[in-house]
Amino acid sequence: MTTIADVAKRANVSAMTVSRVINETAAVNDATRERILRAMEELNYVPNSIARSLISGKTNTIGLVLADLANPFFTTIARGAEDNAHLHRHRLIICNHDDDAYKEREYIDALISARIDGMVIVPASDASRDSLRQLACHHIPFVMLDRLVSGISADYIIGDNRTAAYRLTSHLIDQGHKHIAIINGPQQIYTAHERFQGYVAALTDHNLPLRQELIKEASFGPYNHRTKDDSQGFSSTLRNWMQSGPIRPTALVAANNMVAIEILHNLEAMHLRCPDDVALVCFEDIDPYGLLRPSVTSAAQPAYEYGQLAMKMLFERLKSPDRAIQSLILHSEIHYRSSSIPSYNALYVEDKASEIRA
Repeated sequence: MTTIADVAKRANVSAMTVSRVINETAAVNDATRERILRAMEELNYVPNSIARSLISGKTNTIGLVLADLANPFFTTIARGAEDNAHLHRHRLIICNHDDDAYKEREYIDALISARIDGMVIVPASDASRDSLRQLACHHIPFVMLDRLVSGISADYIIGDNRTAAYRLTSHLIDQGHKHIAIINGPQQIYTAHERFQGYVAALTDHNLPLRQELIKEASFGPYNHRTKDDSQGFSSTLRNWMQSGPIRPTALVAANNMVAIEILHNLEAMHLRCPDDVALVCFEDIDPYGLLRPSVTSAAQPAYEYGQLAMKMLFERLKSPDRAIQSLILHSEIHYRSSSIPSYNALYVEDKASEIRA
């Protein structure tokens, strides 16, 4: 393995001068710097990142802790974060906690040990509080993304969960629905709590009763991450509602995209169609191009911007540790599609026919 001494010998300088160029700790004249860089290239020298971090106190590494990388929403967040980190010549270590606070703590401890410079984190739940305090104790700056945790004071970026849920539910009411069920995530998850509050507010403002029998909690993750009991409970609840329950919902609110996909699978198994048999709306876009049939009405969140802006916020914190806490709320865009509007398909076909005639 090529060492600094080998580079110094090839460039005819001292090892200390090579170290200054690598770590940018002192000025070196341009001719000498060029000779050292050329020697490094000729010898295929790769700087020792551990040694560099001991000198600089920085690793140029950021932790990105997400809920579920199987969910396209979080995958897109990761892409936005990585693009911004790369611009700042930082690497990402990406972890996936599956809304499990114990797993999240294991990753946070490992990232602290890896001497990361900072972290962007989607907290697992309110149970993340101690883990986030651990980061603060180690003076590692972090940005909370998508979810908040009570009692934690830090930079954050969240969505307009309550408002968007209100709009989705009100849209269903405007379509004439009075029995609207919701399948939501656990209430200790910030986004699930806020979306439920928006659902409740819309019912209240439209003088519709809140029916406990039309409320179901389930994991936010995909089917293969659910426990057996949760998966069976999810399916049996839908069958109950649609086939034998005392109140049959005419519309469903899915609190995220993975839940909506599972609803569609279950409805298909029961030979039910959207929106003829039951309307459906959801958070996070399943199909941004509207190619699915039915195409699903959704509150689309700007996932790429979430990741990009969270990383920008973190780098600003790293540059100015004593700055005031920053916060940002990103707004959802409601896409109205055929899963909730009976006349949507007919209008779509007519619009296409008009285009062809033109």
